[in-house]
Amino acid sequence: MCCFYEYEDGNKYRPFVPASHVVRERTRAEEARMPGEKVPEASWEAFFSPACAAIPWAHFERMFRARQKAVGLIAMKAPARRPMRAPMGFKAVEV
Repeated sequence: MCCFYEYEDGNKYRPFVPASHVVRERTRAEEARMPGEKVPEASWEAFFSPACAAIPWAHFERMFRARQKAVGLIAMKAPARRPMRAPMGFKAVEV
């Protein structure tokens, strides 16, 4: 979706970070559950890549709404607290 541009600094401060595999799979699963015409494979490639490609507006809206739902569901499944670190391998003892 045209999010990548060759800046003078070589995109050092704006590197493209692709969507995770989990987000991609969940988004496509949510879109498959939606009623109506399914989005073609070429549109999915353009949606999740930095390449500039035309996507019909109806397909973009459908993918965008599916991604919103997918990200929300993934966030709800995430642990509420950060995991505890494993205890250290040694203890302070009195001598």
